[in-house]
Amino acid sequence: MASLAVFDFDRTIVDNDSDAVVIEKLREKQPPPEWESENRDWTPYMSDVFEHAYSAGLREADVLSAIASMKPTPGCIHMLKALHKAGWHIVLLTDANTVFVQHWLSTHQLEDCIKAVITNRAFWDQGRLYIEPCMRQTACSRCPTNLCKSLALAQWCARHQYSNICYAGDGRNDYCPATNLPAHATVFPRRGYPLDDLIKKTLTSSTPHIKAKVVPWDSCDTILDKLIQA
Repeated sequence: MASLAVFDFDRTIVDNDSDAVVIEKLREKQPPPEWESENRDWTPYMSDVFEHAYSAGLREADVLSAIASMKPTPGCIHMLKALHKAGWHIVLLTDANTVFVQHWLSTHQLEDCIKAVITNRAFWDQGRLYIEPCMRQTACSRCPTNLCKSLALAQWCARHQYSNICYAGDGRNDYCPATNLPAHATVFPRRGYPLDDLIKKTLTSSTPHIKAKVVPWDSCDTILDKLIQA
């Protein structure tokens, strides 16, 4: 029976935020639209960003060049190749989009290592990038309507059987799936990032919500060492 390794993309696989990279590229040409703090759904905002980027003359080649320039987190490429070689199923579960993730994977020749990418669908049409939500959910109040990572992970696992599951991420939207991992699983929060802080708080509370083993990481070498040992 295979083992499953689930990774966020931004600041987990890449040492950047892919949306922020494009926003910064847009800022060189035209001020991007402002994020409204009361809006919980990031995807509609990025749709506005893509529209502004097109109007500002930021073309497909500009966007893809910015994405390709993102550096991997320390040890990431070696980890992905080693886990793939060891027979792990690797799934990227992210609130980024298919264009950004697939272009970065292609740039680094990692497509064959990845079993699936679960994220918002994006596509080019006449030079403009469009984005569609990964899902439309209202069941989970902790997550935006376009993606509950717990729900997406549960749907994936319902179609597969795994002897071992791990989840690695950095952000607040990785907390929901972390709380739903079974006791035999392992969650890897990136040290010093929001997921790490949230897990520390819940583990010191009177009713901790994390059943999985917790292993903070700075380098993907830590993740690889733990998983290959497992």
